[in-house]
Amino acid sequence: MKRSLLLFAVLFSSFAALAQTDLTTLIDKCSPAIFKITTYDASGNEYAVGTGFFISATGTALSNYHVFQGASKAKIKTSDNKTYLVENIIGWSKESDLLKFTVKNELSETFPFLKMNAVSPKQGEKIFIIGNPLGLEKSVADGIVSSVRQDDKMGETIQITAPISHGNSGSPLMNMTGEALGVVTYYLESGQNLNFAVSVKNLNILEPVNAYKFPPEDGQNTVVSTNNSNENNSTTTTTSDNYGGSTVTFCEGVDDNGNPLTVASVFNIESGGGNVTVYVDNGSTPIQSSGLIIDIYKKGSSGKYDDFIETKNFTIKSSLVATYFQYFFATAGDYVLHVYNSEEKWINDGYITIKNKSGLNIDYNDPSSTFYYIDAKVNFCTELDYLNSCASAGSVYNISKSGSYLYVWVGQDKALKTTGITLDIYKKKGGDYNDFVETKTYTINPDKSAFYIEYTFYEQGDYKFKFYSESNVWIQDGLVTIKYK
Repeated sequence: MKRSLLLFAVLFSSFAALAQTDLTTLIDKCSPAIFKITTYDASGNEYAVGTGFFISATGTALSNYHVFQGASKAKIKTSDNKTYLVENIIGWSKESDLLKFTVKNELSETFPFLKMNAVSPKQGEKIFIIGNPLGLEKSVADGIVSSVRQDDKMGETIQITAPISHGNSGSPLMNMTGEALGVVTYYLESGQNLNFAVSVKNLNILEPVNAYKFPPEDGQNTVVSTNNSNENNSTTTTTSDNYGGSTVTFCEGVDDNGNPLTVASVFNIESGGGNVTVYVDNGSTPIQSSGLIIDIYKKGSSGKYDDFIETKNFTIKSSLVATYFQYFFATAGDYVLHVYNSEEKWINDGYITIKNKSGLNIDYNDPSSTFYYIDAKVNFCTELDYLNSCASAGSVYNISKSGSYLYVWVGQDKALKTTGITLDIYKKKGGDYNDFVETKTYTINPDKSAFYIEYTFYEQGDYKFKFYSESNVWIQDGLVTIKYK
């Protein structure tokens, strides 16, 4: 018995040492790709500290949106104490708190980088992070995955037990092979060790809008800023420190002194549309332009602000440090307003959500809303006509005991605007349709206003067919009763 206990103790000690060695090896392997970020305001004062990491050998990197929010300049310091200027912001998602950028690489250096893994981790999986909590550089923390959650705005988030603090923002969340699973984002102060990272799978929703270069050092020339919010918009604009302190906000109006009243990011309008005051503030610096150019985009079914609405022009006084105008929003939805001066130099952007006064975000032209499918129908039939519609729809059908199929038709008067359909089928049990049968998926032409399937029934009963778009937006239900012949 003593020999067995001794052998177990030796084995346990060996495994523990191996696990520790693996972690220390991973830390040595991953640390060179992780760096400290320091941002500065327009006056050159230190603004915020965070963490980031390289995701390519050419110097593309990731961090949090909130680390850079409001900054006029940023630098990074790598694990070997080299300093690089953050040069080009190439995409962000405010909702997911992600930001992608490049550093100034004058010597064409090759950077160590982390590979990314967008597969959702499992509960209990071991993880670790490396960051700069409270400015303490290259600090390591480990833990496990508590849960993987879906957030309506942020997308997939990963709850972890590894402790984080201010300065950890933007740190990579890594698995035990050194792959980046997510970007450390926030923690709940009211809880005990409730910490979260946003999954790297949310990178597919990064917006290229506002992509611009940070102001250069030592009074170099103004740098180029490109707005790529719409693939068909190739306008190139420039920006400078003149608009480094600018903001675009929304309000209910202005007072007698021209100051904004009731600033908000969500406004309720009448069903026929309504005006909201847009307030452009350049701090203490005159806007120095005779006019403003406003490009308005709406968030489409893809989740991106890629639905161009219109361009508006407004005349202003060049001596003003702030100005305002009213904009009429015709429908509910999420909008971004790109604000430029009369010379097409980017000033700033403003984001706003418009809702109907009923409290419902009703937009009958937005396929990301179920109201887009309010007139959709589901029909069951045994024959299709020459238009591939049900020749004679019904709700009760007799089948043979060996099984029989029906045509199930789904359509409306306008394009379905989805490339995929999910069908959940339920059977009535105990008075409710709560007996799940199966889920089916289909690929369709988004420009078509209708489609049909052949579905084979083998058992009699009352069935409910629930149809959803690729974005999990409910389209319509269909009810049918199946009886044996």
